[in-house]
Amino acid sequence: MSLKHLTPDDLLPLLNDQDVMLIDIRNDHELVSGILPGAMHLPLGNLAASLDQLPQDKKLVFYCRSGVRSISAGEFALSQGRQDVSHLAGGILAWANAGHSIIAA
Repeated sequence: MSLKHLTPDDLLPLLNDQDVMLIDIRNDHELVSGILPGAMHLPLGNLAASLDQLPQDKKLVFYCRSGVRSISAGEFALSQGRQDVSHLAGGILAWANAGHSIIAA
C-alpha cells in the first residue's frame, strides 16, 4: 500500500465523509493560522505514541503546513499497518491558495 497524495480539490468532498479522519500534525504554535474544518490536532511528535488510539476503521488523511511532514506521518502510519492513508499535498498553504476555508483553532 502506498501513500495517496490529495490535492485540495480532492480533499474538499472528503471533509463530510464519516469514514475519513483528518489529522493536523503541525505543532501547537502553528495553529494560530487556523485549522481545516473537522480536523483533529495531533502533533507529529506525538504520532508514534498515539497512532494506536486512532480508529482502525477510518481512512487517515494527514496535513501540515506545506506537505512535507504529512508525508512522513503518512508513511509512518503505513509502516504500522494502516491501510488507507493519504496526505494533503502542499499542506494548509495549498488549501488556502485554492480558496478553501480555514477555521479558528
